[in-house]
Amino acid sequence: MSLAIIPFITIGWLRCTRKSRDTMSSSPEPQAPMHVTQRQISVFSDEFRQRRRQQMLRFFGATAFTLLSARLAFRGTINRKYVPNMFQLNHRVPLASSQGEALHAFAYGSGLATGGFAMLILGTCWLADVSTVPEFSLRIKALLGESDTQSGRLESAHQDKETRELAAMLDSLLQEKKD
Repeated sequence: MSLAIIPFITIGWLRCTRKSRDTMSSSPEPQAPMHVTQRQISVFSDEFRQRRRQQMLRFFGATAFTLLSARLAFRGTINRKYVPNMFQLNHRVPLASSQGEALHAFAYGSGLATGGFAMLILGTCWLADVSTVPEFSLRIKALLGESDTQSGRLESAHQDKETRELAAMLDSLLQEKKD
């Protein structure tokens, strides 16, 4: 068999499988009515968007701080590198202030560690949709298995008034429909 025929065989095989897949599909089974949660409703509110934007800006601020610290540390390392000129001795280390060197190293290391830790914390909070310390404590309590009465406060902790009213109306309509 010639290698030039292989693409045509492959295309023909794909067409056959696509046709057989289309003819084999049956009508979809009826699904249960969807339950709309308060969280799904709150995603469309302006307050939710503003909250997510604030979380994003905090994370990007920490990222910018980390990148700035890394750049300063890199420049500090390059500037301290000793490259002798034509008639300078290369076996003698030039005079430098060890106290200043230690201070610079401490500042660069602290900046990098603080920036990295801030990125870790703020990125995790952004992913988990946590903006405040009380909300963080409620999430941790819910993860550790504290009573469900506290978790109800967690869902409504960052919803505006209109969203709560809309969610209550939808829940009441769904309850009436079930009865």
